[in-house]
Amino acid sequence: MALPSVHRDAYAVAVDARDPRFDGVFFVGITTTRVYCRPVCPSRIAYDHHRRFFDSAAAAESAGFRPCLRCRPELAPGRTLIAALSRLANAAAQRIAAGALNGHSVGALASELGVSERHLRRALEREVGVSPLELAQTHRLLLAKRLLRDTDLSVTRVAYASGFQSLRRFNAVFRARYGMPPTALRRAKTVGQRSRGSASLRLTLAYREPFAWGALLTSFKRVVIPGVELITGQRYARTVRMEGTSGVVLVRNEALNQHLVVEVSAALVPALMPLIAGLRRVFDLDAEPAIVDAHLAQGGLGTLVARRHGVRLPGEHDADVACTRMLDDVRK
Repeated sequence: MALPSVHRDAYAVAVDARDPRFDGVFFVGITTTRVYCRPVCPSRIAYDHHRRFFDSAAAAESAGFRPCLRCRPELAPGRTLIAALSRLANAAAQRIAAGALNGHSVGALASELGVSERHLRRALEREVGVSPLELAQTHRLLLAKRLLRDTDLSVTRVAYASGFQSLRRFNAVFRARYGMPPTALRRAKTVGQRSRGSASLRLTLAYREPFAWGALLTSFKRVVIPGVELITGQRYARTVRMEGTSGVVLVRNEALNQHLVVEVSAALVPALMPLIAGLRRVFDLDAEPAIVDAHLAQGGLGTLVARRHGVRLPGEHDADVACTRMLDDVRK
């Protein structure tokens, strides 16, 4: 679904300025190359009449565009969808991003959400611009693309870690959507980018500046769960158990590059999609801080905002941790 014309001028200005505040908020497709980019893409800016704007990567891919190999849309920060979508579409989009349709049907997801399959399809197509299956497929392909470029995982492990149910299906879908086999991206990697057989996986999670990382860690320190979480200096670590796997996640901030660096135990690779979705929620990485700070300032908190820009709302990785924190608060 292309963006409404009322937004076109504003987004055209954002692309011309390569404004980082809009990174991940929308994507721009170039009709001459059939490639879609982030607004901050360093490539030469296209003429305005060669641009199409989309509110999601899935919408751009559904329209026949493939991701730019230079700005890598799969690395863009996400969006706080609840501000733009109905509660149903938002809940469905979040679950799909976490892998709800990997090996499961749209009907099963609709039942979990308490609606009919038809109603769920209509809600997503109306508000996201693509069907549930198209949205899920884009999430899988973009995760696979980043794993191929940034890790040494075999193509088979990449396929299953990205939510595909067979290697043959993965190869066919990847080639059909991106016009190349998965191994083409693997060959493009440099030796310096490889993890050299490490027992852990290194990933990056982008965010929009400003980001008050220190304040976020301070919030976690007040409710840290012994034996589960550990905060040392400017690093956060925790144990994770999900989908029959368990391991450790280490997180640090690289402010210069506007992303978190995440070290993930290799044992957690089968649960990467829900793990990444959970981490984005825990660190509130999809927030739009410029908008948040503006609203807080208008609400009379301008002095506090000026002192600490980019404060995030700490989230929870799972319901068990949330309950544990609540019990600790009650005991205190």
